[in-house]
Amino acid sequence: MNGFAFLIQQMGDALLASPLLAGIAFFTLLSLVLNGILFVRLNRLVKGGDGKTLEGTITKLGERVSMLEAHAKKAEAAFENVDARLAGSVRGIAVKRFDPFQNAGGQQSFAAAFLSEEGDGVVLSGIHARDGVRVYAKGLKAFTPAQELSVEEQGAIDEAKSKLAK
Repeated sequence: MNGFAFLIQQMGDALLASPLLAGIAFFTLLSLVLNGILFVRLNRLVKGGDGKTLEGTITKLGERVSMLEAHAKKAEAAFENVDARLAGSVRGIAVKRFDPFQNAGGQQSFAAAFLSEEGDGVVLSGIHARDGVRVYAKGLKAFTPAQELSVEEQGAIDEAKSKLAK
């Protein structure tokens, strides 16, 4: 019998003689096997399928998240800029046609209101008569006119204002 076989024989005899020693040996052997399996699995996890390391992948993902956050901040600032510009743009438009004189017919005259969300804008009135057409413009600030308005002009403002609420 060679030295290695003799050593195995002696260990086997000692394990059979002591159940406590056999239990410890079994759990030690089981731990070594499980440790080997976990080592292989951890190696596969750390090295990706394409040979990249887990740390490199996490770093790249962190960089992409940072880029996306920066892009989101830029987009949010751009949307706020657009919202501010839209609030000041003409969005409510209404035209009222009317006859300023009795028996004129045809409703050739008009009152047109052009308003922003903030109520700033202008009311244009065109009065058609036999001898010509006169056009008037009245400014508005926060839905308040600078001059007195006609009924038709106020109607055009009210209609334009109702369109802003939609």
